[in-house]
Amino acid sequence: MDTCPVIETAQNDCSVFQHVVIRYIECKEKRLIKSWCRYFKIFLRILTSNSQLISVVFLSLSKCFEHIDTATYAHIYRAIFDFLGSQHLLEEVEFSFCSFRLHDGVELLRKLTENSRESLTVLILREFIRYEPMDKVISSFQDSLVISPSTATQSPPSIFDLPNLTTLEIDYSSIFENMVARQSTTIQTVKYCLSEIILDYRTEIIPMEYFRGLTSSDWRFLKTLCPDLQVELNIYTYSSSRREVEFVIAPNMPITRLEYLCGASDTESESGASDMESAALLGHLLACKTNDHLVSLVFDCDLNIPDLASTFPPFLQACRKLQELQVSVAYPANGVDLLMQSWMENRPESLEKVRIIITEIEEKNEYANLMSLASELTLRGLNVTVNLY
Repeated sequence: MDTCPVIETAQNDCSVFQHVVIRYIECKEKRLIKSWCRYFKIFLRILTSNSQLISVVFLSLSKCFEHIDTATYAHIYRAIFDFLGSQHLLEEVEFSFCSFRLHDGVELLRKLTENSRESLTVLILREFIRYEPMDKVISSFQDSLVISPSTATQSPPSIFDLPNLTTLEIDYSSIFENMVARQSTTIQTVKYCLSEIILDYRTEIIPMEYFRGLTSSDWRFLKTLCPDLQVELNIYTYSSSRREVEFVIAPNMPITRLEYLCGASDTESESGASDMESAALLGHLLACKTNDHLVSLVFDCDLNIPDLASTFPPFLQACRKLQELQVSVAYPANGVDLLMQSWMENRPESLEKVRIIITEIEEKNEYANLMSLASELTLRGLNVTVNLY
């Protein structure tokens, strides 16, 4: 019988293990995949029987799920489920790129909450469940991976079931909505420790039509129960549609860090048009009073934005806490010079660091004036960097 050094180590020393990371390394050879799955189950069985971990990380299991049958997937899921049921001291748990079926993902979270309710402080869920099947997933497994409006209502435990949770890092998903949405109209007096939500919204993962959306009331309720809450929001989109921004960003959402990355779709690349201009984004942020909280802003658009000089200065002046700004736009980047000149006369008082990126340039010499402005602003106390690509 073949042996595995990791298994031997676990058998001898797992009682003193505190932190474990399990990563699937992509492989297409069936024999090796089968061996990995077998050792994975043995390893977790050992941990289940003889360990009390402080942290555990599961990475890239979705790459494994592409190549295995339904029965093997079920065995792996059950091994993780039993493992979480045996752990009572977990403080940090991460599932990244694991793509469980929705029902299974919900059950794993319930088991985690049941057994590490008091200890858990950090929870990271990145691509935790799968919404669409990949072409190579076997047909018998395929249908169960698709999320539909009927299955999207399966509810995970609430963040209020985790009284000591301080950090939640998660994709925008039905699981996220159900975890943070207001659970009742009853007046709550207990305060919770949650102070940081790092939230990713990616349009290529699942259309927003699958979500109900979080309302201003949801965020007000959450902020009342979690008075120290700050949100880091990362929006990655190719549609440049203001509908998405208006859907994700709501009043009472305490966004302190916002990263908006908009890639050009094929149609927009050909036409040079953008439905989502900077004015629409910044206008919505002002309407939601996001400017009252914002400390860091990254605005990255593959298209040329024609209205930088007219829209950014008034918005930046309204951001009393903004310290860092990054603006990345495509050539010719009209208005960047005027934006920088406005800071010579009326610099936002809280702003400390600025990075301007201009892509697809044709001639660097055209931007000598920007370099000069950056140097002058730096001498005046505003750290400005200009990068040309």
